[in-house]
Amino acid sequence: MKKICLSVIAVVLFASCDDMFQGDGDLSSSDIVKGLKTALNVGTDSSTAMLSVANGYYGDAAVKILLPQEAQYIQEKARLIDNFWPGTSDVIDAKLEQLIESINRSAEDAAKDAKPIFSQAITDLSIVDGLRILNGEVPDGDGDLKSSTGFDSLAATTYLKVKTYDALVGAYAPKVNAALGKKLVGNASAASLWSDIVGRWNGIFQKCENNKNSTVVKIALVAMGKSYDDLNLHEVNTDLGEFTTQKALDGLFLKVGDQEKAIRKNPFQWASDILRKVFGSVYESVTD
Repeated sequence: MKKICLSVIAVVLFASCDDMFQGDGDLSSSDIVKGLKTALNVGTDSSTAMLSVANGYYGDAAVKILLPQEAQYIQEKARLIDNFWPGTSDVIDAKLEQLIESINRSAEDAAKDAKPIFSQAITDLSIVDGLRILNGEVPDGDGDLKSSTGFDSLAATTYLKVKTYDALVGAYAPKVNAALGKKLVGNASAASLWSDIVGRWNGIFQKCENNKNSTVVKIALVAMGKSYDDLNLHEVNTDLGEFTTQKALDGLFLKVGDQEKAIRKNPFQWASDILRKVFGSVYESVTD
């Protein structure tokens, strides 16, 4: 994609709010900001709506939240310990599968409350930032441009993420933690499942530590061709809320980005006149 002529951009950047962008359709500064705000509202509205329904996360491979790294560690090590005590991993495996569903249900439950958090950043969008974003450039917090190559079709999404991420984590995390505490899968919450898994694993770890010199363990280690230290066993204490919040927001911004790319790719399919006018001006001025 090629940017609109730099000389035209320069004129607009130094023009007043009432000056006109001399391009197809006489695009004004206020049009640009209104169009960008509309696009961001469309993106966040549709994304949160998609993710907040049943299987919004769990049924979508692009955003489905998988196990925390330490849960994967537990699963791997429990299967190794099956060599000492067969069946050790069976209960862990079953609960981890249930945990994946429960984490995703928690993210879906929290997603419905995400939209209001975006509102202030969208409201505060400036004319200068709006023009740069429209032309595929990503402003930083000081009004300068982030280094980029070519036209960035995710400029608006990146701007929104830069402006909202820290505040979004602070506001979103309590909602995720509250959702993790709800019994959304069977009679268990994600928080209780994780607590149970961690408790079981840490108990298994202690059993291993207490029996690492036993005949049963030594014979199994010889058969595996490993020493006890090779197993690299340790206790686990992962913050499930922090993990889920990060992954839920990653999925949310992925969906917002998908909406931005769709608007830029074909602005004329949208019912909104301002989207067609604003993004249509760029669409006509760029080539793939």
